[in-house]
Amino acid sequence: MNSEIERKFLVKDLPDLSRKKSIHYERYFLKVSPDYEERIQRKGSVYELEKKFNLSKLSRKTEKLEISKEQFDKLKKGASKSIIRESYTISKNPSVTVKIYHGDYKGLIRAEVEFKSVKEAKIFKPLKWFGKEITNTSLGKDSKLININKIEFKKLINIYKQDNK
Repeated sequence: MNSEIERKFLVKDLPDLSRKKSIHYERYFLKVSPDYEERIQRKGSVYELEKKFNLSKLSRKTEKLEISKEQFDKLKKGASKSIIRESYTISKNPSVTVKIYHGDYKGLIRAEVEFKSVKEAKIFKPLKWFGKEITNTSLGKDSKLININKIEFKKLINIYKQDNK
């Protein structure tokens, strides 16, 4: 089981992604509760079953298991909702990625920063192109994002984008 410590931000000014390779994510949620989520995802050509256990507002424990395409397709039928996005790695230390959402969540562009410790996460100064922090909001976690309807999503995006200026 791995530990995951992250902070998430809206993107105010998208960095140049022209030389960055994107990874296509197709994610389906099987179980979601306030402290736990179970999902499957296709990440490029890799299929995974992932379980996440919340430890705090910044950290979670993660279990990941590679599965076959057939297992993925079968489990996908029982999923509640899906999220489709592209992911671009901007830097490795700290790990900064940009997530560009499609479909029902088009318009959401999020920067995610992963840390080695909670202390490191707390002292991190957002980069100039980052907008408002959304770590503990419905826009900051895919398992919360799937629970808001299209009208709420558009409203939240507009509110946060206004705050981003």
